[in-house]
Amino acid sequence: MASINPITEAQLLRTTEDLIRRALPDGWKVKLTREPGRRQSRPDGVLELTSPGGERATFVIEAKRSLTASTLLAALDQLNAYVDASEDAACPLLAAGYLSPRSQEVLIARGVSFADSTGNLRLSATSPGLFISLAGATRDPWPDDQPLRSLKGRGASRAMRALLDFRPPYGVREVASRAEVSPATLSRVIDLLERDGVLTKDSRGGVADLDWAAAIRRWSQDYELRRSNSVSTYLDPRGLSAVAEKLSGAKWRYATTTSLAATRFAPIAPTRTAVVYVDDALKAADRLKLRPADAGANVLLVEPFDEVVFERTLLRDKLVTASPTQVAVDLLTGPGREPSEGEELLDWMKGNEDVWRA
Repeated sequence: MASINPITEAQLLRTTEDLIRRALPDGWKVKLTREPGRRQSRPDGVLELTSPGGERATFVIEAKRSLTASTLLAALDQLNAYVDASEDAACPLLAAGYLSPRSQEVLIARGVSFADSTGNLRLSATSPGLFISLAGATRDPWPDDQPLRSLKGRGASRAMRALLDFRPPYGVREVASRAEVSPATLSRVIDLLERDGVLTKDSRGGVADLDWAAAIRRWSQDYELRRSNSVSTYLDPRGLSAVAEKLSGAKWRYATTTSLAATRFAPIAPTRTAVVYVDDALKAADRLKLRPADAGANVLLVEPFDEVVFERTLLRDKLVTASPTQVAVDLLTGPGREPSEGEELLDWMKGNEDVWRA
């Protein structure tokens, strides 16, 4: 995954587990249970640490790939709720892509343990007695407050999906709330699309009209499925029909994209590779009984840049597909015939706008 993109949530939890495992003294045991697609009342993960003497400390984890002052306070409130609901006096732990020195100060003052993907770690428990403190980076590897020059990045992608999935006219704050991005980020995306001639503003700065097909093509100039996400390659010896059959019965969260999804909307071309968004590639591969493969892979498991890929999905022929807007941009940025398939999907979308656009 390109370095400009924040760590995915699955990677963040794995990194946190590994960081803590390496920091603990000999004889300690570590077990992290993740709960993807969870209800809001459940933590992102539960960490159990067992001392050599058999005493156990439990931590409830809230994972945030990126943080602002407001989202930090919201995360602390969420952690407090998890602790209050826990049955075994769990300790709170915040895991993040990066925690600034100021964020660390706030967490220390609140008595909250923390870990980030750059190596900052503070872990504290009273029973069993445990205290670990390690220093990592002091500057954010993924700053998101730079002037918008392209449609790369999490905020721009969330803004694009909201602009595309909902029909104008609409105001900036209305769509920003739906996209869960700041109005400032959405405004910069709107300004960029207006400069490129695919969007028309109203007199108050909202969106009066959007050429959604042109906007998807413009998005594809900066976003790319294989570069913007974490992609793992696998092989199912039984072929893609077996993959589709197993996915149709899956009880866990996923969303198909590119050809496997597009053929559920229109008979575009035979699918040669199944591309599937998942929360955790390692767990999904195990559930689907896939073999790791560099050469001859027929399945790509993709840990996404953001959970927006799981929003506004559709059920087609017993398979969960990503929103057609996401499938289209993924195809347009793909290799071989995929860009042509993307254009064919756009043609289908023009005649079936009521199916995918709210």
